[in-house]
Amino acid sequence: METSIHIGNLIKHYIDQNNLVRTTIAKQMATPNTAIYAYEKRKYIHCQTLMRLCGAMRYNFFMDIANSMPKDFGYDPKLVSDKDALIAQQATEINKLTLENNLLKELIMGRK
Repeated sequence: METSIHIGNLIKHYIDQNNLVRTTIAKQMATPNTAIYAYEKRKYIHCQTLMRLCGAMRYNFFMDIANSMPKDFGYDPKLVSDKDALIAQQATEINKLTLENNLLKELIMGRK
């Protein structure tokens, strides 16, 4: 299966959507501002460069990439984000509350 993501498009889209200044990003990365435009055109970028971009923009492009993968792909569950852990906790709590609600309905219906 071929999964292809144009990393440069992700970068450009994020910069445009958030009205970021490319010169500011370049300064934080200690690179010429023309490099930012070059990154936007690249389909592939070295992980280290992407890490530096993430740091400069305070945004996790790796999560965008991970979220674009098919849901049946495996991963290390120890690396689940706080948000995912919270969602799982809330799902468990919803199930528990649903069971309690159904039990209460049965008790109320049984009294009538």
